[in-house]
Amino acid sequence: MAHIPDSVLVKRLSESDEKAFTALYHRYTDKIRNFLAKLRLDFHTDDIIQETFITVWRKRKEIDASLNFSAYLFTISRNLALKSLKQELYTSISESDISFDTEDEESFRIRETFYRALEASIEKLPERPRQVLILKRIKGRSTEEIALELGISKSTVENHMNRALAVLKEELSGFSAVGVLLLEICFS
Repeated sequence: MAHIPDSVLVKRLSESDEKAFTALYHRYTDKIRNFLAKLRLDFHTDDIIQETFITVWRKRKEIDASLNFSAYLFTISRNLALKSLKQELYTSISESDISFDTEDEESFRIRETFYRALEASIEKLPERPRQVLILKRIKGRSTEEIALELGISKSTVENHMNRALAVLKEELSGFSAVGVLLLEICFS
């Protein structure tokens, strides 16, 4: 099935053809892996690839064979990687030393709104500052490691990090002092 066009395989997939599904899986696994690495969203890659194809199988009857199947796959994998990143962000925040045991309902709502706004702000960052922020603050890499990985100088890494933090602070400036404190704790 190596020479069969995607459109034919997708058509067969929509008819629940497992061989077509397997062919598409083998055709795109490495491409998705490389795509995620290029975006610097290459954590939990195997899980993301599996979840991508689980989604494809579940939606197989809805996929339009005339559309660009690879773009569809890459969009699913990117969204799943970002979702995984958000979960890691929540985990790292919840593992911090902050205690919200005495938090009332209003404070909880404000904090949840803040986290959603933070996620949205991170996604809106330009690519390089977002990559640096993710590598440094979520993956815990040093400035030197990031510089080597991205092929840029340490001062450029620091500039991107400062730019990312400045944009986040600006984007989240409408939040109370507690929100700004949370931002400092998350990314200091």
